[in-house]
Amino acid sequence: MAETIAIATYNLRFGGKAGNRIHWQKVLTELQPALFFVQETLEPKTYFSDESYPHYAQQIHWAAVHKRPWGSAIYARQGQVTPLEALSPALAGWVTGVKITGFGSPVSPGKTLYAYSVHAPSGRSSYIKEVHAILDGIGTQVTAGADVVIGGDFNLTVGMRHPSEALQKSQPQLMARFRRELGLMSCWQMANPNQNLPQTLRWSNDKTKPYHCDGIFAPAHWYRYLNRTDVIASPDWHPLSDHNPVVATLERLPTT
Repeated sequence: MAETIAIATYNLRFGGKAGNRIHWQKVLTELQPALFFVQETLEPKTYFSDESYPHYAQQIHWAAVHKRPWGSAIYARQGQVTPLEALSPALAGWVTGVKITGFGSPVSPGKTLYAYSVHAPSGRSSYIKEVHAILDGIGTQVTAGADVVIGGDFNLTVGMRHPSEALQKSQPQLMARFRRELGLMSCWQMANPNQNLPQTLRWSNDKTKPYHCDGIFAPAHWYRYLNRTDVIASPDWHPLSDHNPVVATLERLPTT
């Protein structure tokens, strides 16, 4: 019997509001992801009790952005998690990568999974240049034949818009790199064909603008496992961050 698994990405906004840092526990208990990509998170143990954190500690890799208390993290529920070196000194904490063995289906037996939590840096150059540099680094780091999953806040539109949609500015060349160079699909767009891109960020004064900068990119050959991809937007999530979690749901076949 197939097992349903989830992959989630979530920007917590400066670590989340003090006194209400329930983000990690809420995601892990309610969404129950097999992979969780987190951005602008404080050191993960901040969000757990002293008793519960040791249960998760070995499955988490986190690094802080230089001179900031927050950074990017990855949690993998299953498998051996090995932290990867930063793609470059400038990207340390903005992009956190791990190599996972024994993750299980949809990763083929004996195959390695590389996972990257991405937060495109601000204030150094354009977001387009930053994401291109991130993809350059990932392409160099990943070994041939491995699977790659990338989730995060790219600070630009991660998808292709219809001519009728608002916020027409998009990056078709950049989106093509995910597919052509890394063999990845946009989970939201593949699971929701011919639909307008939903809002994942609400930071603007106009809270209705459909900024769609958070996404999950998974191997295109996982398409047969992909059931759905959702943007979680509801009153109980909105106070926690100005970003909405994105969750891709797949079916995983049991390993033998």
